[in-house]
Amino acid sequence: MASLMNSNRLGNRAAPCRTRRNVRLVVHATQSGNYQSGSQALSQSQPTTGRAKVLQLLGEGLGLYNGAEQFEPAVKQLILENPTVAPGSFAVQLGQGTWQVFHAPHISKMSSALSTRFSPIQYRLTGTALVSNVKYSSPLLGDGWLSAGGTMARKYDDAVEVTFDRFWVDLGADSLRADLPADSAKQLFTPDGVVGALGRAAFFPQLAVFPVLYLDSDLAVFKFTPLDSAIACHRVA
Repeated sequence: MASLMNSNRLGNRAAPCRTRRNVRLVVHATQSGNYQSGSQALSQSQPTTGRAKVLQLLGEGLGLYNGAEQFEPAVKQLILENPTVAPGSFAVQLGQGTWQVFHAPHISKMSSALSTRFSPIQYRLTGTALVSNVKYSSPLLGDGWLSAGGTMARKYDDAVEVTFDRFWVDLGADSLRADLPADSAKQLFTPDGVVGALGRAAFFPQLAVFPVLYLDSDLAVFKFTPLDSAIACHRVA
């Protein structure tokens, strides 16, 4: 009888332990289920297209000098998803406005070699008239702007041709002249005339054909053929 009573006591003591263990298992399973659901929701919220990835990176403030590693795979995917057939034929139509470069590996390499930062790099297209304004910052030369003006037109179904005939330099970060009258660049005995003459001498039309790798109303990617480098830009105005 004593053995039976002891056995009953042991059984009664063990039951709560099994109950607590079961509760812990249920709670753990529930928490694991919630964690998996959260992971799935997070995965679903991540951008999947190249365009969405690029726009997200731009929204995070990444650009030419602080987002090369992140933009590299996103731009490659973007190119594969180009939605515009014959983009060279539609570049002028879709390219109206002001665009800013956010990814250009050859520019980053040139910056390292020259110890000079080139940012922002902007292009403004009005009709077929194209103006390029590039701000430079150098410990040796200070700040200023390198600019060029000309035209952009279709060259092939998948490429455009850029022709620059005006070149000028503005010294100082706040000294930018958005454009230059055509006659100013032709006056040889002025600073603008000298810069214009040097720019025209260094401009090679053979290097001014740019294949269009991606094009929509907000993003564009061109190929700088001599260095086999992509130039990716987005509309800012």
